[in-house]
Amino acid sequence: MPHEGSPRWKFRKEKKLERRKKKRQEAAEQREEPVVVVVVKEDNTKYEQQKAEWEANEIKHKIIESARLKAKKKEEEARKLAQKKWQETLLSLPLTDKFPKKKETPFKTFISERKTYRERFLEAKKK
Repeated sequence: MPHEGSPRWKFRKEKKLERRKKKRQEAAEQREEPVVVVVVKEDNTKYEQQKAEWEANEIKHKIIESARLKAKKKEEEARKLAQKKWQETLLSLPLTDKFPKKKETPFKTFISERKTYRERFLEAKKK
């Protein structure tokens, strides 16, 4: 025995400490085992649940996004169609003069020269 040379009180103290240590270790093992198994199962199920929720949300978002894109395409096509119809209507309207121009004098393409003071005086005298 390794404790033969030690006094009796030391031997008993060491044995007592060994028993306490052994009890603590057994109690710790009993506490840890069920918790570890349960935690692993809970984490796994929790992960699976979160994954399922996330995938469901992804599907919802994809459906919403595709519906939004379809609506945007339809709106764009409707706008283009309306613009095309509007242009066709404008082009098909007959062009009529609201205020027709009646010319009694022929169109002059030249600019008359500037008259001098003397010429204007003589014209006024003739009238």
